[in-house]
Amino acid sequence: MIVIDWVFITALFFSVYSYTVFPVFLIILGKLFRNPWNKGDCSPMVTIIISAYNEEKDIEEKVRNSLLLDYPEDRLEIIVSSDGSSDRTNEIVAGIKDKRLILSAFTGRLGKTACLNKVLTDIKGEIVVFTDANSMFASDMLKHLVKNFYDPNTGSVSGWTKYCNPDSGEETTGLYAKLEKKTKLDESMISSCVGADGAIFAIRKELYVPLGANDINDFIIPLNVIKQGKRVILDENIYCVEETTRGIKNIYSRQVRITTRTAWAIRRNIGLLNVFRYGIFSFFLFSHKVLRLLTPFFLLGMFVLNIFILQRSLFYVVTLAWQLLFWLTGLLALSGIGKGSLVSICKYFLITFAAQFVGCLRMVIGIEDIMWTPKR
Repeated sequence: MIVIDWVFITALFFSVYSYTVFPVFLIILGKLFRNPWNKGDCSPMVTIIISAYNEEKDIEEKVRNSLLLDYPEDRLEIIVSSDGSSDRTNEIVAGIKDKRLILSAFTGRLGKTACLNKVLTDIKGEIVVFTDANSMFASDMLKHLVKNFYDPNTGSVSGWTKYCNPDSGEETTGLYAKLEKKTKLDESMISSCVGADGAIFAIRKELYVPLGANDINDFIIPLNVIKQGKRVILDENIYCVEETTRGIKNIYSRQVRITTRTAWAIRRNIGLLNVFRYGIFSFFLFSHKVLRLLTPFFLLGMFVLNIFILQRSLFYVVTLAWQLLFWLTGLLALSGIGKGSLVSICKYFLITFAAQFVGCLRMVIGIEDIMWTPKR
């Protein structure tokens, strides 16, 4: 084999690494270095912060859902952080009378993280739960969540999102989301998981570090917890329910925004890749986030190289055929042609890779996202 062959094999390996090889590594590491955290009964003061911008459609259901949580009333505070909402969001919240509920309505758009910085300065909770206006909780969610904070080494706890069809109620959680949940759970069983689910995660108030205006809160907040020597874990018993995001355009634009902010977050926290200081978490961060964001570039490089070395052996004919089949299936699915789980997987990964490619390029040229508009 000559250099170009080795470059191709390397690109092929890293194209699939984050989605196949790394999860297998985690299973092996989990058997060798399993390190579960302790759980126990406790009832700390909890503050739930609901981030909202023009959420008149969902905000009443969300607030009432939170008020109905099975948790001592004198140990629960609920704050709606309204980021310059111009619809009836503030009016609806103000009309719900409950001593546990507080409306923090900001004039003008500040950005989600700027609002969180202001809200966090004056809350009662020892534990802070971050959530979104369209994310609904099971009644016993808080009881499950706080048990994780019985362990003093646990600094942040993430749940996961169960996606459902709004018409039938059938669960529609896709392969990508299921893989992400499994990966974070396996990471948690060894050390700490990389990032949290923005719709449902919590931290100890004392560990909160004010965010930059363009920080992605569900990634940066857990990273700040890691820097302070505490664990970030995912508990599979904690989840919220959301309606599936509709429309390819909405899915794509959301992924681009998330990728852009995640890439900036990694760039600003590059020190966390220092394995001598952060141990195995650095390996998790590199494998789970850095290499995953670079996957579209590995795929592109592999495709171009494959064309140049196509005639060298049957192996390269097969690899090019598989690539073309994947891209073609994804493109046809985007056009509404084809059905089935395999077709849906190709479509979703095509959207994801395109969004990651664009998001990383936006970071490289200096584009930052501060304002947020929920995509429903």
